[in-house]
Amino acid sequence: MNIRVSDTSSHPLDPLGWSPRVSAAFDAASRASEHPLVPGRVSAARRGGSVVRVSGGDVPADHSPAVLRDARADPAAAPCTGDWVALRRSGDTWLVEAVLERSGTLVRQGIAKDSHDQVLAANVDRVLICEAADQGPNVGRLERFLSLVWAGGAEPVVAVTKAELAGDRLPEVVELVRSVAPGIEVHVVSAHTGQGLEGLAERMAPGTTWVLLGTSGAGKSSLVNAVAGRDLMDTGEIRGDKRGRHTTTHRQLLSMPGGAVVLDIPGVRRIDVPGETEGVDRTFADVTDLAGRCRFRDCAHGGEPGCAVRAAVDAGELDLSRLERWNRLRREAERNRARGDARLRSEQTRKWKTATREGRERGRLKRGGR
Repeated sequence: MNIRVSDTSSHPLDPLGWSPRVSAAFDAASRASEHPLVPGRVSAARRGGSVVRVSGGDVPADHSPAVLRDARADPAAAPCTGDWVALRRSGDTWLVEAVLERSGTLVRQGIAKDSHDQVLAANVDRVLICEAADQGPNVGRLERFLSLVWAGGAEPVVAVTKAELAGDRLPEVVELVRSVAPGIEVHVVSAHTGQGLEGLAERMAPGTTWVLLGTSGAGKSSLVNAVAGRDLMDTGEIRGDKRGRHTTTHRQLLSMPGGAVVLDIPGVRRIDVPGETEGVDRTFADVTDLAGRCRFRDCAHGGEPGCAVRAAVDAGELDLSRLERWNRLRREAERNRARGDARLRSEQTRKWKTATREGRERGRLKRGGR
């Protein structure tokens, strides 16, 4: 008999973000399975298996044949850190029987023509984008990170870290970040002095899932330790060029003292925007709003009459470099979407050729091998 867990009044996995949505997804998986199932959340992923946190703690689990088959067809479907899964016992081994429907993902676009997207974290509520005050900010990188978060369905929050190292430049740095991220919550923090930590800790509500996103050296590990009040993550030294060394080389799930969950992922060196323009347009909401006021719907925002975007640039209300970055990221998103469509078409063609070849072979065998 399958285990039903639809009563969420007090569930052992509440501290990990258990919700009515997850409960309903698990109940659906239970009804579809002939095996008794147990819910859990992936705390670390590895090739062919995962470490899953259940009510009794972390357990190693292999992936069932069905999960492995789905992952071969689409690597993005493989269990990743943050996934809610349904487990079953097979002798002395735990098996991931199903990956439950995701909500709020952080997906890195495949770079090669035939490469698949990579899911960095799943079931994310908020992403804390960390920009070191002494290194920037890099506005182009910040806009890419924001586009990535919006595209995945999570809420972005920005932390200007290492505030004590910026000196007199700190107000300028914060103003620049706010201009690139209008309407987005910005925290100015220092793991060294404690500045801003209390406000950030209060924001990390019990049962919410957070991901810290940023380059190596942005102070993500130090920030988590400072908010937690103890060392949950290793911290690394900063090189002479002020770039950090990777202290996180795999993804894992961390429970914060205040009740939030942090998905620890490695520092990201390169981010290509996903193949949809929605994330880009939300990041550049000010430009998108202006574009909606243009006289012509297909306005290219060049020299067309009635262009509200160019009018804002001419009036000094919109920075020309921001408009150029919006155009650049939209073109990149469209290229990535086209590349993804081409890959899908190629895979469908390959499957069709394989099925045709197998059909011919079956026909040959029916005719006696002739």
